[in-house]
Amino acid sequence: MPDTRHSEVSPVPLFQAFSWHNPEVPPSHHKKFLEYAHDVSNGVAVLLSLIEFAESEKQDERPLLCEPDKGALMRLAITASRMLANVAEKQIDSANNAYPQ
Repeated sequence: MPDTRHSEVSPVPLFQAFSWHNPEVPPSHHKKFLEYAHDVSNGVAVLLSLIEFAESEKQDERPLLCEPDKGALMRLAITASRMLANVAEKQIDSANNAYPQ
C-alpha cells in the first residue's frame, strides 16, 4: 500500500529563506559564513555611515541622534564585528586543524 503522507511530486513551499546565493549552490558552513559576513559587514557600514551623517548634519544646532542612541549604535557595530570575527576565527582554526603542519 502506498504511503499517503508523501507524494511522488512534492510541492514547492511558499516560503523560501533568503539567500545571497543561487538556489543551486549546495548548503555548507562556508556558504552560511559568507552570507553572515556580507550581511554583518553591510549593516556595520550603514550604522557607521548613519553616525557620521548625524555628526555632520545638525539642524538648528540639534543633533539628529542623541548620545545614548549613538552609543548604542556604536556598541551594536562593535559587537556584530566581534561576533563575525569570532565565527571566522573558529572556521580558520577548524580548517587549520584539518591540515596540521
